[in-house]
Amino acid sequence: MRKIVSYAIKKRRLTVFFMIAAILFGAYSYYLMPRQETPDISAPAAQIRIFYPGASPEKVEEEVTEKLEDVMKDVPGFKTSETYTKESLSVGILMLEDGIDPEPSWDRLRVLMDDLEQELPDGIHSIAINTDIAETAGMIISMSGQGYSTEELADYADDVADQLSKIDGITRFDIVGDLEKNIEIAIDMERLNQYALSLEDVANMIKVQNVEIPSGKLDTGASRLTVQAEGVYSSLEDIRNTILLTSPQTGNTLRLRDIATVEMAVDDGTPRYYQDQSEAVLLAGYFTETLNVVHVGEEVEAALDVIQADLPKGINFHLAVYSPHDVEASINDFIMNLVQAVVFVILTVLIGMGMRNAVVVSTTIPLAIAMTFVAMYLLGIKLEQMSISALIIALGMLVDNAIVVSDSIQHYLDEGLDKLQACIKGTAEVATSILTSTATTVFSFLPLLLLDSAAGTFMFGVPSVVILALIASYVCALVSTPLMAYLLFKPSAPNKKEKFGRLRQFFDGLFETAMKHKITMALVLIVILAGTGVLAASMPTSMFPKADKNVLYIELRGENPSDLLATDAVMQDAMEILSMIPQVKHTTASVGEGLPKFYVTMRNVARSNDVGQVLVEFDPLEGGAEMTHDQVASTIQVALDELLIGGKASVRLLDIGSIGGAPIEMRLLGDSMEELESLSEELVVILEDIEGTTNVTTDFANRSYQYFIEVDEATAGLAGVSKYDIQKEVRNALSGNAASSYSRGGRSYALQIKSNVDSKERLENIAIKSSTTGEKVPLKNVATIQLKSSYPNITRWDGDRAVKISSDVLPGYSSAAIEEAFVARTAHMDMRGMALTFDGEADMVSDSFADLGKLGLVGLFLIMTVLIIQFNSYLQPAIILVTIPLSFAGALFSLYITGQELSFTAMLGMVSLMGIVVNNAIVLIDYINQARGEGQTALEACKTAVGRRLRPILLSTTTTVIGLVPLVVSGGETFRPMAIGLMGGLLFSTLLTLVFVPSLVAITHGKKEERGQPLELATEPQ
Repeated sequence: MRKIVSYAIKKRRLTVFFMIAAILFGAYSYYLMPRQETPDISAPAAQIRIFYPGASPEKVEEEVTEKLEDVMKDVPGFKTSETYTKESLSVGILMLEDGIDPEPSWDRLRVLMDDLEQELPDGIHSIAINTDIAETAGMIISMSGQGYSTEELADYADDVADQLSKIDGITRFDIVGDLEKNIEIAIDMERLNQYALSLEDVANMIKVQNVEIPSGKLDTGASRLTVQAEGVYSSLEDIRNTILLTSPQTGNTLRLRDIATVEMAVDDGTPRYYQDQSEAVLLAGYFTETLNVVHVGEEVEAALDVIQADLPKGINFHLAVYSPHDVEASINDFIMNLVQAVVFVILTVLIGMGMRNAVVVSTTIPLAIAMTFVAMYLLGIKLEQMSISALIIALGMLVDNAIVVSDSIQHYLDEGLDKLQACIKGTAEVATSILTSTATTVFSFLPLLLLDSAAGTFMFGVPSVVILALIASYVCALVSTPLMAYLLFKPSAPNKKEKFGRLRQFFDGLFETAMKHKITMALVLIVILAGTGVLAASMPTSMFPKADKNVLYIELRGENPSDLLATDAVMQDAMEILSMIPQVKHTTASVGEGLPKFYVTMRNVARSNDVGQVLVEFDPLEGGAEMTHDQVASTIQVALDELLIGGKASVRLLDIGSIGGAPIEMRLLGDSMEELESLSEELVVILEDIEGTTNVTTDFANRSYQYFIEVDEATAGLAGVSKYDIQKEVRNALSGNAASSYSRGGRSYALQIKSNVDSKERLENIAIKSSTTGEKVPLKNVATIQLKSSYPNITRWDGDRAVKISSDVLPGYSSAAIEEAFVARTAHMDMRGMALTFDGEADMVSDSFADLGKLGLVGLFLIMTVLIIQFNSYLQPAIILVTIPLSFAGALFSLYITGQELSFTAMLGMVSLMGIVVNNAIVLIDYINQARGEGQTALEACKTAVGRRLRPILLSTTTTVIGLVPLVVSGGETFRPMAIGLMGGLLFSTLLTLVFVPSLVAITHGKKEERGQPLELATEPQ
């Protein structure tokens, strides 16, 4: 260590060069560093969609969903599965365990799905697999305009997407909202029944007459010319003139137009999109993760200005979601907090140590931050709220080592050593103690990197950046601080007033009092520890607050699960209601599926005719009085509950660190749909009756009536008609059949065969063609059609039928307390063989806090190991560890008096405290050992240590506390509890450390001296 310090000072030009280079590289790394607003906590998940046209939900569940569930369990890393079964559709959501590499799992999933496809019934369309459902759009740009169809808007959107995709940093654009059109061939079934043709026969005739096959080449002698026979349709009239039958007797032909109408029409099942109640097309853009999205966003905006000028008048862009703006605002706010914290810390050091010491110590701040930026860039750690907050948390600790080193150097200068020797000896004397204190702090944060839950992923930037910053500060303390001290320090004036004189007297007095009343001191310590446990048990807990963004979203569900147009009408009413609320500025809506995922914690909404989603941009200052985000959400929810008819709307604020959903969620698992329906209704009533709940809902779809065809197998067998013949013809008549495709103007349109069957009577009169005899027989002759009720939507969770019950929580109420009350009320309830599981915020809090507790024990083990190595003792590390529960007491008390909940970030701060608060005790005991090694008694050494180390201890604590002030003032509900807990824990434990630690050392080691036992001393630092 002496050689390193000596070399850094003697080769100071080289040292200064490296310091300047580090700052320049740090600035460059900051400029290039990828930025985002919040960490990406999306868990690896995949969506599998299987279409089974015409099949009832029960049939889809039995023949498709159950087989899909069995296959999903074989995917490596499988965690949970959730499936949604509806008419003609099965959707499976596969979740993998946190922290695994998903790509091998997805490769295996694709292989398994290929195998499954061979086992599924005939008529199944190909299996669609989406492994990017967690991907979040960086921008959503809506295009709308009066007088423009969605087809026209989509054509312009294609051009816009092509131009924007050329910008470096844009991976792709997805265009959604183009209403799918097809060529609708509406068959008149009464006419078709007159001919020996089925709907499938018509489809096959269209296929064979709409194909283009190369005919070959003709050798003319002079050259070889390609021969091409006209095949594909070139107009709607060509389609209408398709020949279906020709009479061999008369030569008369039956053309398609004789039994059907052929028109271009909008597919009724196509999702719709709206911008402020106008039809719109959305462009969902995705950024390259390794680049600075703010810079890329500036290029996109410039390009949009140019593109807008070239578009026809009346077409408007709206940036519904634009993450570069959000990222820039968020990063700027936190950088401003960082700058404020730097100023506060420098002022604190200036007041406590004087101008020269302040300059020397403060040099560590930009240098350590620059080195941290370089490390973050090289390691791929992004600049976002968590990583910048980590810098603010670490800021006060960055100067701790420099304070201790500079104080030691100043001491030896004042004793008369020359500058070089004072710098070398002063640094070497404390090198081991600051290494130990740095290691203990690092080890308190290190286990947090192992937290593999969604919350751990969200908070990853805090421990990783703090660790990097602390390592950088230690290097600076050993290199730059001695150099700057050599250049600027000089011996203190003999008559200089001691700034900490009165404080020394105060703590000396407390120390003497504690030594006189040892039993009282022990009782005080016991009371503090007991009170800490009581306070922790009584405080309300929470996970994460809502995002501080003027955005919310609404999940809408229509009452008719099979009618998209009915859901669309409900959405129109909802948007009209929203337009009457003063705080609402803009709405971007989807019907039939969810909006492109625009926030990391949002859950994907599967495509379905009864769903819709609205992105609401609001201004809480509108309407005459400033409102909180909760109040805006409540206002919107009340208005929708009162005025919306035909559907249910749930208003959601954006979650910061959870995975979306309601604060209270539970699942009822069972086999019988009737029992699930009955019991879930009872549970909803109980939950609604608990104070603090609001917007209690279930995802259970009530029964709807359907026609069921019951085949008379004997009669059908005599007629030569199989069940397959019936199912195929009925499915084609009711669900349609995509026979072929037709191209026009660069677009391809499906030739969709439909029928005019719109009543039970027409369905009964469908003539079924036998696949064996070729003869036709009316459906009513071989089957009866009965109206029965059935469940239109069947949800399953890990292979069991399930109903999800959810509830929001009113401000001021705890989800954990509500859940406890619910459990108490249902404790003696007959569950009828069904299971009830919880999956809301309280469950997440319990799991996350348990994980933090386990990792805290790991950190405690590492800290204890370092202390034993440092002090070669069991007793002294045990005394040092007493400061940890003292810090917990201060943290909990400060949270309690400021009205903060015991949130996940507050708990994270308390775990982090373990390594921070022991530093003061390490510095104290290290000096006590040195003094005892020089011949002082334990009592004398303890008194000397308090006076000698008072200034660096108080200054290091004060700088850390002062550095956290910006997070308390403007850090929001996410970081405020952490900052308050850290500040309270540090202040309380520091004040008591200066009394309890030397007192415990004096008592325990003094008794050893009386008995003549050898001293427990650490090895002299080298």
